[in-house]
Amino acid sequence: MILYGDIHNHNAHGYGEGSIERSLDIARTHLDFFAFTGHSSWHDMPSMEGERERHWIDGFRRLKDTWPRVQQVIAEGNRDGEFCAFLGFEWHSSRWGDQCVVFPEDHRPLFYASDPEKLRRFCLEERALMIPHHLAYPKGHRGVNWEVFREDCTPVVEIFSEHGNSEDDRGPFAFYTHSMGGRETANTARAALDAGKRFGFVASSDDHAGFPGAYGEGLMAVHARDLSRGAILEAVRARRTYALTGDRIEVDFTVEGAPMGATVAAGRRAAAAFAVRGRDELDVVEIVQDGRIVHRAHAEETPADFSKPIQLRLEWGWGPWGALALERICDWAMQVKLTCGRIKRFFPCLASMPFDEQRRHRFERQGEAVLAIRSYTSRRNAYRENPNQSVVLELETDANARLELTLTEPVAQSAAAKLADLARGSLNFFTGPFPKEGWQWHRIVPLASSSVAGRCTLDVPAGKSSYAYLRARQKNGHMAWASPVFLNHA
Repeated sequence: MILYGDIHNHNAHGYGEGSIERSLDIARTHLDFFAFTGHSSWHDMPSMEGERERHWIDGFRRLKDTWPRVQQVIAEGNRDGEFCAFLGFEWHSSRWGDQCVVFPEDHRPLFYASDPEKLRRFCLEERALMIPHHLAYPKGHRGVNWEVFREDCTPVVEIFSEHGNSEDDRGPFAFYTHSMGGRETANTARAALDAGKRFGFVASSDDHAGFPGAYGEGLMAVHARDLSRGAILEAVRARRTYALTGDRIEVDFTVEGAPMGATVAAGRRAAAAFAVRGRDELDVVEIVQDGRIVHRAHAEETPADFSKPIQLRLEWGWGPWGALALERICDWAMQVKLTCGRIKRFFPCLASMPFDEQRRHRFERQGEAVLAIRSYTSRRNAYRENPNQSVVLELETDANARLELTLTEPVAQSAAAKLADLARGSLNFFTGPFPKEGWQWHRIVPLASSSVAGRCTLDVPAGKSSYAYLRARQKNGHMAWASPVFLNHA
């Protein structure tokens, strides 16, 4: 089974916002698992003008002071078979790069170290994960230091988060939202793979607003045998993981029948197979081997076939911006009803902002054809300036069916849309005159346009190790990276 989670995120138990109880509640709303990784220490923090280092120091003290409460909330929040919660902390280092420690057990201690070897010994004793993140910042400025990388408690690395994309220094999602500089070629995941290092890929949000799984800031998926902490950790250690920017793309990737993350012995040829199901139309699926794209596949651009499941996105938000002095938080309450067929699945796409300790997004099924939604939107501090929330619906229905949406907040409003019309184009609605909020039914995504499967043959270099991974991109820009399969590694 594919499970989705976030194992790197923050709140006010550190130098972020929000309670640990809120983080857990939000994670349970739309994820299968999460790990809270509170800010713990920065032993080689530089001096800053105006003693601004107090921002970090005070955050570290808050985590230490409230650690018993954090431990208890995480322990009580775990429910194998329903939702999995992990305890963790984040270790900063200018020289060695930041690391997230994720424990397999509850009620574990914080640990303070001035070098990565001491931290690694602690993680090995605890059987904890030690995961580097925002890899591609320059070395010495909290970027990864590959010289101290070891596989033993670091089976995976975080290649995407709210900082951006560390796969390569020329890929999309450049680093620019923080002060540690742009992407350094030598610190990218690709450079380390080319140097013979072996690791899988994950993404997590590194969100500081107490919002695990924040849409667009990073998400990870695991192929696990069941929804339990043991199964999730077993999948991570085996590198059966993949990284996502936000949309819950379903990915399967094998080489010689071995799953993503595996190490296999191969001759001069190896057979790769893949299957990708997006939440939007797929732009391209690529197989990358030893830093080169060796295969590309594209989904079909076909009309909607209602004999198969179709998908479409409901998006809400927009509204006034700060320059108009009308910036606000808008509460939404709505009910979506399908007049024929059923809502097979739905995929929340929940952005982190605006921060609010009390407000929540809620999705409630009311039978097979009705979904009730409570939400809120604002442009206030919106990540990369996108204020919107959305949900992707997977429907089993026919072209004559209608989607009926009834709003009770922010205004009383109702509208019906025929699926046959949505197969041809999107429909937009507004809650009042400009610049009031709006909502939109996106154009239907046919199964053939969001799915691609195939095979290709990899040429394996003689006498050398090799690696291959899958990279997928949707037309809306959201991406997935499957962990590499390693060929002929010692």
